[in-house]
Amino acid sequence: MRTVRWVRGSLRWGALLALSSALSIARAQSLGDEALAKAKIVTAMLRFVQWPVASFEHPGSPIRLCVYTQSQGIERAFQGYDRFAVGQRTLQLAFNPPADAPACHAAYLDGAAGPKGVRREVDSPIFTVGTADGFIERGGMVEVVSFDNALRFDVNLDAVRSAGLTINPGVLKLARHVKQ
Repeated sequence: MRTVRWVRGSLRWGALLALSSALSIARAQSLGDEALAKAKIVTAMLRFVQWPVASFEHPGSPIRLCVYTQSQGIERAFQGYDRFAVGQRTLQLAFNPPADAPACHAAYLDGAAGPKGVRREVDSPIFTVGTADGFIERGGMVEVVSFDNALRFDVNLDAVRSAGLTINPGVLKLARHVKQ
């Protein structure tokens, strides 16, 4: 039993180290590689979010990440993460899906792309990450920001909790700001 807890704890810390490493890489990225750094931060962060069990059809259902963008660079950057492992689930990507598409579990909103197609349903909470200034003030959960020549992120913990989601406290320690 202790070995299982140690392994789980080690995996959690390893994943947090990966997120921290993604932030370090984001600092080292040139402006042309910023899309890759954003994709790495978002996909790494998904490992630390917990959705209610009822959010998924069955235990092996993928996490559906909807990417809303007008940038081909962002699309290319995220395409490398299709079928990426997020815990026991794989990551399924959808780019600019129409409003009648299956619900998203997470949504990345690039710049002014806006959440036009993001459906908010009580039984399927959506973890939202955006890059527009003031995203968390408008109810978004995580805002990726450029600060001191690096990509960082701010968290709206109230929005996360009100959606019925939880986020690992270690992630909050890596955030630039946490809005309670």
